[in-house]
Amino acid sequence: MQKPLFTILKLALAAILVWFVLGQIATQDRLRLTVENMAEPTVLAGHFHGDWRAEDWQFQSTEGEHYQGPLDNATLLPGFFTAMASLEWKWFALGVGLWGLLLLFAAQRWRILLQAAEVPVAYGQAFRLTIIGYFFNNVMLGSTGGDLVRAVMVTRGLESNRMRAALSVIVDRLIGLFALMLIAGCVLSAFWAAHRISEVAGLRMVTGMVYGLILAAILGAGIYLSRRARKRLGVDWILKKLPAQGVIQKLDDAILVYRDRKKPVLAALLLSVPLQISGILSFWAIGSALGSSLGVDEYFVIFPVVQTVSALPIAPAGWGVGETLYGTFFRNFGDSFTLGVAVSVLFRLTSQVGFGLLGGLVWVTSRERRQGMSLPENKS
Repeated sequence: MQKPLFTILKLALAAILVWFVLGQIATQDRLRLTVENMAEPTVLAGHFHGDWRAEDWQFQSTEGEHYQGPLDNATLLPGFFTAMASLEWKWFALGVGLWGLLLLFAAQRWRILLQAAEVPVAYGQAFRLTIIGYFFNNVMLGSTGGDLVRAVMVTRGLESNRMRAALSVIVDRLIGLFALMLIAGCVLSAFWAAHRISEVAGLRMVTGMVYGLILAAILGAGIYLSRRARKRLGVDWILKKLPAQGVIQKLDDAILVYRDRKKPVLAALLLSVPLQISGILSFWAIGSALGSSLGVDEYFVIFPVVQTVSALPIAPAGWGVGETLYGTFFRNFGDSFTLGVAVSVLFRLTSQVGFGLLGGLVWVTSRERRQGMSLPENKS
């Protein structure tokens, strides 16, 4: 009874988040005017005529007042549908291409970790299973649900090292998230040096969270993988006291195999840098396609944090969670909540649904499906 209850609670939370996001989205265009000697800016509702991103933009308020650019004291706040309709295809195509590049890097990184675990896998198979995982991310909770499917698929037909093959998916994900946090940490350090941390609401808390996650990852991995630390802290003794010793021992052995294979792990970490940069730039390009005014450095903060939180098994493919966070970040950095949601929705439709459908086509024609492989139930 507990598992269905938890699933219902997660879906309910996702529904609440979606309801919150919909309540925050502005469907009507707005113009924010900063007037001298007034503490608060004036926000006018209305609609833009023509291209709102053109230098000579035109706006008519609901009261009939007409404004035309350029105006130094004006901030343009397009409604959701106006933003989506103003898509610049060259920037969008760049975003799609960069996400495709990320997938190529991702398949190679996973292959490196599989080979380190003595599981020989061709690059073609690693890429095929990676993109199939994207398809299942859309129907399982969190943006990591497809990892479970990858783990099952890669072990099919193996006579040895099955646990190592399955655990390589988790190690792959953790290395990727660690690299993402390192990138965010470096950019936030630059923000701190430039005295920009206090300029953005909530950024100081985000900085502490990112640094905390990096420190926790380093300490956790160091303690778990260190023979001396394990002995002094009684890690092995604790593991022997846990139930299901057979499974626990296999899991422990599968993880510890990477302790003696430092070069492949380092190679996977280094490969994660261009991989994650491709993902961040893909999101930035899609944001630029919709007219976002944020700088690329700000995307290097926003994307890692939101993607990390969206990976938690809260909602199918992280929908609702990401939109809430992206909208909040965009608003805090100077754009509108609505534009943040629009960028998030278009990005998800492209990277998750679009590439997910491609993964679905690969799944339909894959030998794993033809061989009648049964998939695991969603136990999130």
